[in-house]
Amino acid sequence: MTMCNCLQLENIVIGNDEKHPFTSLDELEWDPEAWATLNRCTECGQLWHIDIAKTNQVGLCIKVNSEVEWKALDTTQMRVQLMVNNHGGLSFETCRWKQCNQNCVKGLAFCPQHAYFDMDIKA
Repeated sequence: MTMCNCLQLENIVIGNDEKHPFTSLDELEWDPEAWATLNRCTECGQLWHIDIAKTNQVGLCIKVNSEVEWKALDTTQMRVQLMVNNHGGLSFETCRWKQCNQNCVKGLAFCPQHAYFDMDIKA
């Protein structure tokens, strides 16, 4: 019998419905607006938000405590932070977006908000 790895995993791990670190899951619900499913580990019962694979987005698997928490989950700031982390953090350069004085994401000419939302930089 295989044991699950849910307890060893962080609260947020990289993955999606096509590629994830879990041994056995039951899909409980699908939310097409969020591009995600709610899943339960068949071994320990841990609930997971799992992104449905999208081309330009890094997928996330997020531990949740209940269906109510899953329905209210907003992953936007987690995704912005992941994009910043993937680029090595922030630089001391100032964002080139008109009238923005925030620090740029390293290697980019824009702050996290403008890079993610306006320039569509997701990874």
